[in-house]
Amino acid sequence: MDTIAIQPIRLAAIVYDDSVAVDALMCAFARELIDAGADISGVVQMPPDDQCGPGSPMRLRDVRTGDIIPICQDLGPQAHSCRLDPAGLAEASIRLRRAIVQPSELMFVSKFGKQEVNGQGFRTEFATAILEGKTIITAVKRGLVHNWLDFTGGVGTLLDHRLWVLRDWWAEVKPTLH
Repeated sequence: MDTIAIQPIRLAAIVYDDSVAVDALMCAFARELIDAGADISGVVQMPPDDQCGPGSPMRLRDVRTGDIIPICQDLGPQAHSCRLDPAGLAEASIRLRRAIVQPSELMFVSKFGKQEVNGQGFRTEFATAILEGKTIITAVKRGLVHNWLDFTGGVGTLLDHRLWVLRDWWAEVKPTLH
């Protein structure tokens, strides 16, 4: 079996804490790249908007098409179970799988979170994209960094949650793409 050689710089995770608006950061970075003519793919989680507030339903945006994918189900005001919508997650998964096979300079995968740590969420899409040699950017909560590093075999680049850091990383990685 051939060994996959992963270039650590092409697998980047933005490390963030609860107080960081990482969704807004990723959306802003994706918008900058689109405006600059970069060929990007994947999904980013949209930040809560002013109308809905911090508890608003989670939504993903397909960075290539701009389509919005709701990933929460309304279980009613008294519900305490997980609100993640399997249909919305399946739609996002399909879009990520398409992004893996389509050429692009950079693939966004919204987050590596608790779902992925538990073998669910977008874990399969992450693994497939890595094995396909895609350049990937995601976000990982500081408390899950050790899980991310276990998942990647310790390979990858950890980025501070600053837009200028993302810009510098992109400036370094983009010329290495073929």
